[in-house]
Amino acid sequence: MVEERASLLIVDDERGPAESLRMIFKPSYNVFTASSGPQALDIIRSTPIDVVTLDLRMPVMSGVEVMEHIKAFDPDVEVIIVTGYSSLDSAIRGLRQGVFDYVSKPFDVPQISDLVRRAVARRRANQRTRRMKEDFLANLSHELRTPLSAIIGYSAILAEELEKVVDEDQRSALERIQANSAELLSLVESVLLLTAIDSGDVTLNLERTDLAEIVRHAADKFQPAAAEKGLLLGVDIALADLSVVADTEKLERVLWALLDNAVKFTQSGMISIAARRAPHTTAIEIEIADTGIGMDHDEISRVMEGLSQADPSSRRRYRGLGLGLRIATRLTELMGGQLHVASERGRGTRVTLTIPTRPGSPNAFLH
Repeated sequence: MVEERASLLIVDDERGPAESLRMIFKPSYNVFTASSGPQALDIIRSTPIDVVTLDLRMPVMSGVEVMEHIKAFDPDVEVIIVTGYSSLDSAIRGLRQGVFDYVSKPFDVPQISDLVRRAVARRRANQRTRRMKEDFLANLSHELRTPLSAIIGYSAILAEELEKVVDEDQRSALERIQANSAELLSLVESVLLLTAIDSGDVTLNLERTDLAEIVRHAADKFQPAAAEKGLLLGVDIALADLSVVADTEKLERVLWALLDNAVKFTQSGMISIAARRAPHTTAIEIEIADTGIGMDHDEISRVMEGLSQADPSSRRRYRGLGLGLRIATRLTELMGGQLHVASERGRGTRVTLTIPTRPGSPNAFLH
């Protein structure tokens, strides 16, 4: 099978070097050019790009800032710095962002051609690895879901048919089978959902919905689990009318994931969920705060990547794959919202979910 032609974005405010690079690579690549940072980011968001050649010194937005935005959007996009000056600080920041390499102006054509070729090869290798991982997780999840559903179904039949026959210990064993099977099935469904989101196979079913009702329903769902641990679960809804156009099911899933984490990682104290109009915007904020074990900055980054709990040593007694925050983040982004996590080890976690009242609203997050 012939591999798809790679795409290259040349970002340089100097017309001469940009045009030279365009002519060099046009025969072999789909070439796009941008003369400023904002223009480059517009292209990155709208067009699949494999490799970026980036000038560091540009007006409006520096090359380092552009690079940071590119890596935040897609960490696997390879960036090659093409610059007429060197800076230790810029080099260090570039290395932290995973820059592929540096080339000085005036550039050597064979050198930069070889760099772009190798950058494309690494980008494609990363994509193949990710697809293999996604396919494996999807197939594994499907294979696990069928027998799990059977275990849950048959154990429920046994519990019902033998209700008057089994003793207390036997009844407890059946309940444990059902509870643990349901938990495992939930994990499998979470893996399937995350795989579908990351592969772009999840669509939105938008409808006008009452956010206050969704928040109350989510709180009611986790009230028993919180009460079992002796935790106070408080609800604060600032306005009676919190109407939004959103995907109700996915919004519920986000709140469930966040509340599940809050209950799981809080041993004493309280959990609160509040809904209000976001200040100076047309968006709505939902804030979930707890007095749990908390995380430091690096742990937050790892957890939001998914398939990982924060600090395995301190969280080993808590079950789960650590998918909750990652799923909440990806679903929030899918709905055009933002999710911010503030946490401190030993002091608890505060998650702020901001969603527009209508997807695509241009002023949703403007202050």
